[in-house]
Amino acid sequence: MKKVISNVLAVTVALQVVMAPATSFASTKEFPDVPKNHWALEAITDLTSKGVIAGYDNGKFGFGDVVTREQVAALMYRALKPELKSDYKNPYSDISAGTTMFPKEILALTDMGIFIGDGKGTFRPKESLTRAEMSVILQRAFKLAVKAPHTFNDVDETHWWAKEAISALQSNGVAEGNGLGGFDPSGVLTRESYAQLLYKAMKIKNDVPVEQPSYINLDVTLPSNITALEIDNFIKKSHPDSPLIGTGKDFIQAQNEYGVSALYLAAHAILESAYGKSEIAYRKHNLFGLRAYDRDPFAYAKYLPSYKESISYNADYVRKNYLEEGANYFNGYTLPAMNEMYATDKGWAGKIANIMERIKPFNKKDYENVKRLPKNPNTLNVNALGEAIPYKDYAKDATATVQLVGSYYQVPYPFGYTIKSVPNITQNEVGKLENGKKVNVYREDPNGWVEFSFENTPEKYWTLKKNLKI
Repeated sequence: MKKVISNVLAVTVALQVVMAPATSFASTKEFPDVPKNHWALEAITDLTSKGVIAGYDNGKFGFGDVVTREQVAALMYRALKPELKSDYKNPYSDISAGTTMFPKEILALTDMGIFIGDGKGTFRPKESLTRAEMSVILQRAFKLAVKAPHTFNDVDETHWWAKEAISALQSNGVAEGNGLGGFDPSGVLTRESYAQLLYKAMKIKNDVPVEQPSYINLDVTLPSNITALEIDNFIKKSHPDSPLIGTGKDFIQAQNEYGVSALYLAAHAILESAYGKSEIAYRKHNLFGLRAYDRDPFAYAKYLPSYKESISYNADYVRKNYLEEGANYFNGYTLPAMNEMYATDKGWAGKIANIMERIKPFNKKDYENVKRLPKNPNTLNVNALGEAIPYKDYAKDATATVQLVGSYYQVPYPFGYTIKSVPNITQNEVGKLENGKKVNVYREDPNGWVEFSFENTPEKYWTLKKNLKI
């Protein structure tokens, strides 16, 4: 059952960030522990004068201290000044008046889709957060658009979920990096670093304020004013190696056939599949995690012959189950309404809306005088789909010769995300093939990978078929 906190008032506790009355900042407060020539002094001074920062009870700022998640929420709340509701739904088991000074701030920002917790029903208020996590929070809070890809040398595929947010911060002048070409995405955030980032983000003027109409409250059964080329160009610009490049037409076709916004479908696929590069998406062509149950996601995930079919099945599935009055999980036609029934992640709707905004900025004129798309009466049967990947077996004792010096892997999967099909694989790529070497071949998967072994060795590996002359 969802817990409700009703306007809980925070109490002042030593060594916590506190909010003083605005009148106390008539003359800007100075903190004795902040160096006079420090790069964050201007930010700290400005935010203090605005009542966003007050410091510790001992009069110090806490220079060099790691900022906690609850402190981030408190300052963000004061910076945004959202309209306060009388009641907030509480999705967190560790947020109450007894666990944090700032329950209303945390729940207000969660209600806005800025905070989403850790996916396990907890917020962890006393813990730190990384610079990558902070980037995502700032982008959500201030609606920062990506003006150019980031240029940092240490933001790799393990941070795929934050790459666009980091790009947004850098391209808007909010983040400059560490001076060595890096961003330090896994580094924990200090109080002065957070002050600097928040100060710069607050100075950005946004074209789409949080309060204005946007994709977050749009009926997703309305046709989106977008072309296949626009979808493909966005994917190509964001992830040039994405297998989803070229599927723009499939999203448009699914919109026309099954009555769900093509823009929503594209954003959902991007979020769920990491641009088609998760193992389930790549190997099973399952872009939306269809039946990928937590106890063994890869094994239970349905296999689909193509991305096109995955898009069609998902469009049909959400329309008939979530976007049709009288359906089992119908709660309304907007993303937040779907979120209540579709995803345990309370920030799911905000994530989808943000991706939609990046693909094509919201323009309310695109949705004036348009009618809801009709539901297709001929629905698809998800239960008819199987889970097994259809391999093609080679003849017994079949051999091949290496013709290209390509890489070979433990699993037929070229990207650097988590391997879910085989346990305990931390390094999938094994090495490089040797030109002219003879190998034994066993089977081929639908993506053009061949299972093989070297002569006189039992271990089996995978490489792309183009690397072999069979």
